[in-house]
Amino acid sequence: MKSALRRENFKGVELNRILKFCIPIIFLTIFFYLPLFNITKTAFFSESNKFTFDNFYTIFTKPYTLKVLSFTFKQAFISALFTLIIGFPGAYIISHYDFKGKGFLVSLTTVPFVLPSVLVALGFITLFGTNGFVNQILMGVFHLSHPISLLYSFTGIILVHVFYNFPIVVRIIGADWEGISEEYKFAAESMGASRLAVFTKVIVPLLLPAIVASFSLVFVFCFLSFVIILTIGGARFATIEVSIYTYYNMFSDFKMGSALALFQGVFSLLFMYVYLWSGNLIKKGTLKRGIAKKKNIVKNKKTLSLSLTYLIFVVILIIAPIAVIFISAFRNPLTGAFTLSNFAGLMSSKYNYITGVLPIHVIGNSLIFACITVICSLVFALLVAYGLRGKFVGKNILLTLFMLPLAISPITIALSYIISFQGHPALLNSWIIIPIAHTLIALPFTVRALLPMIETTSASYVFVAESLGMSRLKAFFLVDLNLIRPALIAAAVFSFAISMGEFGAAYMLYKPFFTTMPIALFRFLSGRHFGIASAMGALLALASLVAFILIDKLKKEVPMI
Repeated sequence: MKSALRRENFKGVELNRILKFCIPIIFLTIFFYLPLFNITKTAFFSESNKFTFDNFYTIFTKPYTLKVLSFTFKQAFISALFTLIIGFPGAYIISHYDFKGKGFLVSLTTVPFVLPSVLVALGFITLFGTNGFVNQILMGVFHLSHPISLLYSFTGIILVHVFYNFPIVVRIIGADWEGISEEYKFAAESMGASRLAVFTKVIVPLLLPAIVASFSLVFVFCFLSFVIILTIGGARFATIEVSIYTYYNMFSDFKMGSALALFQGVFSLLFMYVYLWSGNLIKKGTLKRGIAKKKNIVKNKKTLSLSLTYLIFVVILIIAPIAVIFISAFRNPLTGAFTLSNFAGLMSSKYNYITGVLPIHVIGNSLIFACITVICSLVFALLVAYGLRGKFVGKNILLTLFMLPLAISPITIALSYIISFQGHPALLNSWIIIPIAHTLIALPFTVRALLPMIETTSASYVFVAESLGMSRLKAFFLVDLNLIRPALIAAAVFSFAISMGEFGAAYMLYKPFFTTMPIALFRFLSGRHFGIASAMGALLALASLVAFILIDKLKKEVPMI
C-alpha cells in the first residue's frame, strides 16, 4: 500500500515537473532550436536540396573567409590573454588585502553585465578618438601637429575588449584565490621553496581551473564581438560575426552566412563547455578551502604604492570612458561650451533621417521592449527553475538545453529568424520579434540568477501556508516570491539591462519605426553626430548605472556568472 502511494506521489511530482517545462520548451523549440535547425539545413543543403559541404569548403579556401577566421581567433586570443594579464593583479589585491573602496572595486566587476557594448564604443571614441579628450589635452600640452591615432586599429579593438572584460577575470580568479588555504603556501615555504616557486608551483596550479574558466569566458565574448569591431575596428577589420551580417545584408547569401554561423557556433559552444567544466572543477575541487585573514594594505609601503598605481589605472580605465559621455552630452562639439541642445535634439525631428523616427520615440521603443523582455524572461525562468528544483535523472541535460542560448551569438539568432520566418512576414516584420530575441538572450541569465536561490529555499514555508488553507497559486505569490525576492529583482535587472543594451539581433531584425537606443546610438556615431550620440548615450548609461547599483546591492545573494 505504501509503495503504491509512493509511486502515485512520484508520478504526481514528475507530471507537475513536466507541466512546468512545457511553456519554456515550446518557446525554445519555436524560437531557438527549430531556427538553429534551419540554419544547419541551409548551410548543408544546396539550392536543389542536395546535401553538400561546398559552403564549408569555401570557408577554408576563399582568401577573404580565411582572413576573417584568422583575425577572429587572433583578436579573441590576444584580447583574452591581455585581459587575463590586466585582471590578475586585481584578483590578487581583492583576495589578499582590505582597504577603503574595496567594495566599490568589487562592484565594478559587474560592469560587463550591465554596460552595453555600443556605449563602451562611444566612451572610447569620445575619450581616445581623433578629436577626443585625450588628443585635445595632448595637442594642447605638447603642441602636437597631428592627433595620436589609437582607435580604428587592432590596438583599439584589444584595448576596448580588455576594458570591457577584465572585471570578469578579477571576479572569477579573485573569488577562487580568496578561498585557497594558506596551509599550502606555508607547507611549501617550510620545505625551502622561494616566493616565486610557491607562486608558480603551488598557487598557479591551484588557480588553474579559475584561470581557464575566466580565459574561456572572455574568449567567447571577444570571439562573438560585433558592435565593437564595427565601431572601433573600422572597415579593415572583420570577424566571423561581422561577416555573417555582411553576407546577409550586402549579398543576401544565406548559405555562406549560415555556414559561418554554424562554424562560429561550434567553437563558441566548445569554449563555453570549457568554461563550465572549469567552473565545476572550482566548485567540486577537493582542495582544502579557508578564507585567510586579509592584510592591511597600508602597512606595506611597497605593496601600497604598487596597488594604488594599479587601482588608479583600473578606476580611470573603467570610469573615464563613461564619465566623458556625460560631459560630452552637455558640451557643444564645436565650441566646447556648456549646452542643453544635445538633449533638445532628442525631442526634435532634426535627426529623423538617421533614426527613422523621433529620437524620443526610440527611447520609448527600448523601454517597452525591455519591459516585455523582463516579464517574459521572468515567467519562463521561474518555470524552468522550479522545474529543475531537486535531484532527478536528466537534470543537467535539461539545464544545458535551457542555457544553450548563452553560447549562440545574437547575430546568429537573428539570422535564424530571418531564414525560418520568411514565410511568416507578419511575425518577421513585427515589433514583437525584437523582444522575443531579447527574451531568448536574457533567459540563461535569469535562470542562472533564480535557480540557486530557489533550490536552497526551504519548502516548509509553503507547506505551512497550504496547511492553513491557502491555495498553491496564492502561496506562490504571497510566500514563494517573497522568499526569492533578491534573486527575482536581480533577474529582472539583468533582463532589463540586456534588452536595453542589446544591439546585434535588433540591428538585424529592426524596421525604422522600431529603432532602439543602441541602434540609434550606432547610427549617430556612424554619421559623426557626437553631441546627440552622447545625449542618447548618457540616458542609456543612466539606465545601466541604475542596474549596476541594484545588482551591487544583491551581489552577495545572487551569482552573476
